[in-house]
Amino acid sequence: MADYIPGDEAGKIHWLGVFAPWIGANGATHGFSPAEITDFVATAALAPVEVDNYLNAQAAARTALATKHTAINTAIEQARDFAQRLQNDPNTTDADRAAAGITIRDTEPTKSDENDILTTPAPLLKLNFSVRRQVTIHWGPNPGDERHNGRPAGTIGCEVQAALGGIPTDESLWVPFDVDTQSPLIHVVDETTPKTYAYRARYVSKRLKHGPFGDPAVCTVTV
Repeated sequence: MADYIPGDEAGKIHWLGVFAPWIGANGATHGFSPAEITDFVATAALAPVEVDNYLNAQAAARTALATKHTAINTAIEQARDFAQRLQNDPNTTDADRAAAGITIRDTEPTKSDENDILTTPAPLLKLNFSVRRQVTIHWGPNPGDERHNGRPAGTIGCEVQAALGGIPTDESLWVPFDVDTQSPLIHVVDETTPKTYAYRARYVSKRLKHGPFGDPAVCTVTV
């Protein structure tokens, strides 16, 4: 049987606004003591007041949050301008830069070893196949968040390979699909029946050397 008291908060407050006055006016004739009636009416009257207090506090918190963000962003924007002026000032020394907490320019860039790519962690994969006949392949160190998914230093892209039917036991069944420079990569599937695809990926260095493959990812594409 459905509850006579509404399930939502606004409904509860409205119901209390009807029930409490009725108890105040009629409770005594139904056996409720004056103390009970007075206590209940006061308690019911407090509920909408506390709701208003909560809503006002939420609004104040949102205002405070926006003010905080504005203050930080304004200060950072001005600080970036100051830092750039410091960098361009011929009188600024590396000791000044270190003390101020800004970048110390590298006058002798470290040469990268051509074999660094072999020890670079392989890209992770996240597949989105919610669109029919299409797989969106997110790759990188953080494929679940493209805003924080930059390529490792020293790489120019990522080679993605595919295999129809799932992860193959024969290495030769992996087919190079594409070399992508920026995640995600979209695979448009030309099939008339659902097909299972496996994907794997590895980074490509600036010297066109390949890193190790990461763990494969598998999905079944709807048509």
